[in-house]
Amino acid sequence: MSERLLSIAILTYNDTEFLEGCLGSIREHVSRPFEAILLDSGTSKPVPAGITERYPWLRVLRSDKNLNFNAGYNLAARNARGEYLLLLNVDTILLTDIAPAIRLLESDLRIRVVGAEAYDPSGKPRSSAGHFPKAKRLWLLRSQRSYPKGFYGPPELDAHRVDWVEGSFLMTTAENWATSGGYDETTNYYGSEVSFCRSTSERGFAVVQCRKVKYIHFSGFRIGNVGRCYGGIRSYHRKFSGPVERLWVDIVLRVGLVVRISVWGLLYAITRNPRAGDKFRAFLNVHRNWAQITS
Repeated sequence: MSERLLSIAILTYNDTEFLEGCLGSIREHVSRPFEAILLDSGTSKPVPAGITERYPWLRVLRSDKNLNFNAGYNLAARNARGEYLLLLNVDTILLTDIAPAIRLLESDLRIRVVGAEAYDPSGKPRSSAGHFPKAKRLWLLRSQRSYPKGFYGPPELDAHRVDWVEGSFLMTTAENWATSGGYDETTNYYGSEVSFCRSTSERGFAVVQCRKVKYIHFSGFRIGNVGRCYGGIRSYHRKFSGPVERLWVDIVLRVGLVVRISVWGLLYAITRNPRAGDKFRAFLNVHRNWAQITS
């Protein structure tokens, strides 16, 4: 029986400096039949000439405008031909064969989303999975992130059940992507993958992280984007939570925001540390624009 096709969707917007490293790692570490779809989303930095000659399995789609993260990946997915779909950030480098992730989807029909173990450029592990953002976990914005616990699926594949996996490496079936509705194009906040994994779980399927698959993710959280983080949490709860939970989440977020403004403001006033100042201004900006950020 022939192996099923994997479609790898990559989105680029003015970050083509990572592209060759990402594509080179795909060529080295994808041993199953695959295609790759690169969406050039309104970038002012053109995709390098001749790239499809160097990588003949690559198809390039172009948009005249920046479609943003959600709509961009949805468009790439609509053009995918494979039964399996891997959303892969352009600023990533695969370190291992991704076959174990595919085998998880094949070996256990309860599994419909698979993530991988991420590392930063220095080789240090970084969190790439976590809990759903319930109110009790939101006192610290990063508290919903965690390393996975509890084996799930065939033991030799070293997979662990999690609530969600990071969208920088998210593998699913084409059927699950379509049934779950892909990414929500009505929002451009952080957390699209969290909502997608929740939609998958609501249908009775499992989300796992496979530690046998490893990759480097270059980008990290920037404090200037903290408003998108708050907005993403609110967007998630508007979709999945009742009025009591949404109210409790709002209280936790607002109290935590005031505490952060006070702590970082005091620290900056005493030390004049630029990092403390950046955090103070970022959280203060969220407070001032709360209605717009979380609407």
